[in-house]
This record gives sequence, C-alpha cells and structure tokens, in this order.
Amino acid sequence: MRWRFKTVLIFIFILIISCASVGIGYIFYSEVIDKSNVIVDGDLTINFIDGDTFNLQGNATITFSVTNNSEEAKYYYIQLSDVYAQDVNYELTSSNNIDITNTLKSDIISNQIAIASNETTNYTLNFTSSQNNKYSGKIKIGLRSNEENTFADVLLTNNKVSEAPLTNIGSAATLDEGLLASQDDLGEAYYFRGAVTNNNVSFAGFNWKIVKINGDGSVKLVLDGILDEISSYYTESTNFIESDILTVLEDWYTQNLENYSNYIAYYKFCNDTVLETTGTTYTSYNRIVTNKIPTFVCLGYSENNKIGLLTADEVMLAGASTSANTSFYLYNSSIETPYYTMTSAKNENGLYYPFAVNADGALIDNISGTLLRGVRPVINIIKTAKVTGNGTVADPYQIIMN
Repeated sequence: MRWRFKTVLIFIFILIISCASVGIGYIFYSEVIDKSNVIVDGDLTINFIDGDTFNLQGNATITFSVTNNSEEAKYYYIQLSDVYAQDVNYELTSSNNIDITNTLKSDIISNQIAIASNETTNYTLNFTSSQNNKYSGKIKIGLRSNEENTFADVLLTNNKVSEAPLTNIGSAATLDEGLLASQDDLGEAYYFRGAVTNNNVSFAGFNWKIVKINGDGSVKLVLDGILDEISSYYTESTNFIESDILTVLEDWYTQNLENYSNYIAYYKFCNDTVLETTGTTYTSYNRIVTNKIPTFVCLGYSENNKIGLLTADEVMLAGASTSANTSFYLYNSSIETPYYTMTSAKNENGLYYPFAVNADGALIDNISGTLLRGVRPVINIIKTAKVTGNGTVADPYQIIMN
C-alpha cells in the first residue's frame, strides 16, 4: 500500500509539474502573440510593439511603428476600434511630430498620413485616466490608395472643415480657426483662417503658407516672407498684367521657380479695378472696408498667370482687419515693410492706391502704388500634386517630385 501510495504521489507531482510547464509555455506564447504583433499591409510593415489590442487601467503607454518598404511615398490611416472606455483620454505622438489628443473612443485618429520611401515612423500612445478606470480597444492601421492622395485630399483629411468662422469676417482672427468651406469661381473652396500652425509648405527651397484649396483642386501658396527687392506697384499702368510689380515677380519666378514649373498651375489672379460711380473709390473698397464682405469670387478682371499677389479679400478671410493683427498666419515678424495686394482701393488726385498689408498685419489703403514697398509672391500648386509631411513647421508639406 505504501509503495502504491508513493507511486500515486509521484505521479501526481509529475503531472502537476508537467501541467505547470505546459501552462507556463502557453502563457509565454500568449505574451508573444499579444505583446508583439507585426502586420504587413502591402508595402507597409506595422510593428505593434505592445500589441494591437489593449486592456488597461489608469495611466498607460503603448508603442508601435510604421515602415514604408517601397520606393515611393505611401499613405495610411490610424484607427481605434472596439473601444470600451469612460473618462479616458489619449495623446498620440510620433517621431515625425504628429501630436493628436482626444477622448478615447472608437474613431479614426487620422485618415491619411504620409510616409516617405524607406522611412520608419515611431508612435507613442499615452492614455490618461484620472479615476483609474479600466478601458480596452484595438488599434488598426492600414494602407490607403495613392489615387486618393492629392495635396487637396491630404489637407481635407488632416483638417476638420468648419462651415462658419469663430470670429466675424472683418474682425482680427487671433485664434486657430482651422480650415473653412467657401466658394470661388471654380467651385467648392477651403481656406485657412487665424493662428493656424499646420499650413506650412517647403517648396523650391522656400517656405510657404497655404492660403486655400481652390475650387479646381489646386492649392494656393503665399511666400512666408517678402522678396529682398522692393517695388512700386506701377509707373504708368495700374493693370496688374502691365505693372512694375509683375515684372519683379516674373523675374523672381524665372530665377527661382522655373525648374519647378511642372508643379505650378496657371491660375486666374483677380485684379479688381472696377471704379465706383464717384470715380475715387473702387467697388472693392466698399466690399472690404465698408461692408466687410470679402469673397473668393472675382468681381473684377482676372489675369491668367503662374505667379501673382494676394487679394485683399484673401487677406481679410485669412484673418486680417483694418487694425493690427500679429496672431494670424500671414503675419511674419521678419516683414518690416508693408506689401502690396492685387486689389484696388482708391484713386485720388491722379494716384492709384492698391490695398496693402502693413507690417503689423493690418489691411491698409493709404499707400500710393508709386511708392517702393514689399513684394509677397503667390503661386498655385497643380491639383494632381502629391505630398509628404503634416504641415507643421517641423514637418512641412513637401511636393513629391516625379
């Protein structure tokens, strides 16, 4: 009996050890599957270092990376799904300066992120819960079709479009009002207003600001500064196409942008030179100064060109008023002289006064076009252009050169 009892005990002990070993093996295997999940989606490799499924409590952090293995830029989305959470927030940061915060819920964090050829982007997802709550969910990342990735597509994906501004048009916009919907001569347009920080572009060796998505899908840029050469607006003809300032612009274009002309669209620049019946002010003066109803629809004459200037309407819609504004995106502290727009203001005593933008960001109408003032070029990027970047100063949009 004692031998049989010892045999049973030995058997049970061996069985327990064996089961424990199997259990430990299973737990270890489960940790590998849950904690390190590598997924290949076309040319993208997504490494969920801490797993693509989370079940956490309180403050926590998980990390993952996305690698583009192809020879061309790609685009992808990041999504949270199957989320169960209450009073939990998250912040997603990345090695290419993405920084997105929101309440934790099932949602698309970003629908279209660019990644350059052979590049790896590392992500950190921080969760915060002041009540030490439990929460769970899944991270999904997937490749998007390149057919949907024009410059305009990326801008619309990366920005929430608002139908109305936060401040009255004609008042100084000092807050980040984002991207707003409007209309221009070519259809549905979208423009940036206020203290936006994600409308930066690096192109042809210069820094630019995005003004708007045009109705035809091209994208309007303004140089983030003025030219070294100052210029009068006119000597004899006040028409933009015959003006002194256009000569300066075209010379600069030839010297600096000619090699990039395949990416720059011919576009209709609005030269508003329709006089009121009084003969001293232009219709644009009443529209801008008196009534404060700027528009992207050209109510004057338009000139088809590859380079031009801002209109007073565009400046006011961007956030300027007739008072100083040093907070909206067109203001640049390095600009120390007023610069001309293409929009007419007054014609007094035989002198032509185009609207100009003062060094303090105010829209002004008291500078004769015969005086030497700043020149701030505007171009339009073709609607089929593709880009990388996210529009921040640290990672500006850059045109993909074919």
